[in-house]
Amino acid sequence: MMTGLGVLAAVIGARFLGIQHGLWMALGSLYVALGLAYLAGGAPWLIRQSDRLLPHVPTTSGGAALGVLFGFNIPACAAPLLAVLLGGAAAQAAAGGGMAYGGVSLLIFGLALSSPLVLAVFTQRGRRLLNAIARFAARMPRITGAVLVLLGVWSIGLAL
Repeated sequence: MMTGLGVLAAVIGARFLGIQHGLWMALGSLYVALGLAYLAGGAPWLIRQSDRLLPHVPTTSGGAALGVLFGFNIPACAAPLLAVLLGGAAAQAAAGGGMAYGGVSLLIFGLALSSPLVLAVFTQRGRRLLNAIARFAARMPRITGAVLVLLGVWSIGLAL
């Protein structure tokens, strides 16, 4: 029985890794395309297009959709830890420990991963810093484009 569970866990892990590699490739390609558009001077056009589309997206579902999209592209350094947490949760549930362990583990993982952004958004000093960065980035579309291209190439490299 344990051998079967081990094989099942390996199959699920391999499928998850395959999906993750596909998402890294797709999102990396999107980053490269956006970066090239910025480098070609297309930032004003991109901003106008997003401004046109954003009023039609409800605030609640738009934020949730963005969170889901960014959730698919976990940092490479976090993937092994996430795999360990998922494996530990599966083992705990299989041993009769219930599913709360997995939920709490992943909740803590998610909070720790996003805590810098949470602190930045919910503190006055953090919001000022984010606003300063936003003003700086808005004046530097070429640097933004280069960073997007580099991140896209890095993400594609992870997928290969």
